[in-house]
Amino acid sequence: MLKKLTKIDAHDIYYHSPIFMQHVFTSAYGYMLKRERYTGLYREALKRYIRGGIRQEDLLLELMHHLKGNIEVYKNIRIDEKDLLKSFKRLPMTVKEDLRSEVEERSYKKGIIRKSTTSGTTGANLVVYESEHDRARRMAFLDYIKYQNGVMPFSRRASFTEKELNPVNHKNKLWRYNITMKQMLYGARSMTPDNMKYVYASLAKFKPETLDGFTTSVHMVAKYMLRNGITADWEVKGIFPSSEMLLPHMKEDIEKAFNTKLIDTYASSEGAPFIYGTPEGWYQVGHETGLFEFFRKDHNIYEMVVTSYVNHATPVIRYRIGDQVEIESDAKYLNSYEDDIKIKKIIGRGADFLYTTDGNKITSVIATWVILGMEELVSHIQFVQKAMDDVIINLVVEDDYTKEDEAAIREKMKRMLGKDIGVTFKYMSAIPKERSGKTRMIINEVG
Repeated sequence: MLKKLTKIDAHDIYYHSPIFMQHVFTSAYGYMLKRERYTGLYREALKRYIRGGIRQEDLLLELMHHLKGNIEVYKNIRIDEKDLLKSFKRLPMTVKEDLRSEVEERSYKKGIIRKSTTSGTTGANLVVYESEHDRARRMAFLDYIKYQNGVMPFSRRASFTEKELNPVNHKNKLWRYNITMKQMLYGARSMTPDNMKYVYASLAKFKPETLDGFTTSVHMVAKYMLRNGITADWEVKGIFPSSEMLLPHMKEDIEKAFNTKLIDTYASSEGAPFIYGTPEGWYQVGHETGLFEFFRKDHNIYEMVVTSYVNHATPVIRYRIGDQVEIESDAKYLNSYEDDIKIKKIIGRGADFLYTTDGNKITSVIATWVILGMEELVSHIQFVQKAMDDVIINLVVEDDYTKEDEAAIREKMKRMLGKDIGVTFKYMSAIPKERSGKTRMIINEVG
């Protein structure tokens, strides 16, 4: 009997508890995270961001000396303080395998160190370290983004999370309350069109000032609201989605349903610096958090290489993160240290593309052209390319969608990818999610 009891972990206790106790456990865990994350270091960092006057030169100089003095692989670098950027550009590029295979040589484990794990879309885990100072800076900058848009820290918020909050037999009650943070958590993995009415009813009762988390999950709620002629009857000060690609029609639907502005945010679990949206519709670099380099790959399409000022435990230096952005420029190279960067779109992973039958690449932004004008009929779309001449389209559609609409999409696919492309349509209630809880728009399985 004792052996059986010792094998029961916290998750088992949580999932076998009544819902009211799951709320209690969620709040207890939230209290622990609040004490860990929102410390005096956090408050000082937030004050510093709000106060402003942070000079990039000082941040880069501090980082360079930290690398030379504390990180084994950078101990022999040369620092010319009169031409700091030139010294920086001499540093080698970093790829994910470098962090995976040399994490100890690339880390400085002083302070209260935690491990941060990201699975990524390839399925290979990556572990990096972060200190209490790193965590404080990241949490403070997230709240600084909200502060710039009229949202005070610790406002009532609804978060759409990858956490498995609810057991299978509680499908229609997929929210749990973290009272210590005034945060209602919604299990994005369990959200389907069939339980949207329950999710919306919970939101309407809770009346959050902000919403954040997975973009597709927030959009599912917005589509339900618009389909039923509903707009939020309480004040929502802002929507701050993350983790997934934001398409124009999704932004429009979300802002219309909640009668507010949407500010998209971009960073990564590896500790990358921040990019975030503006009310005007473009994206700006969080200069306080890092240095971005942009290498032109195609017309207005740039690969991002990122360097973080935030994470000193495992510094992310000239890291080829694999994501691309659209910038209206013809320059072969740009960087946020010297150039005034306005990002038009975050495209996402460079590997997320479709092949045409003659071998050219089509990015996810261009691929969405096939549903242009059908945004009221197609809720979500995903392309899965099995071969150069074979694409599966997973679709979540409205009741008004017809065979004529399918034929129109098929014709656009042939115009976009080639007349010999094979197209198979699969209709479903929700697009499958990755292990991370994210939904990918393009899955390319061509070797």
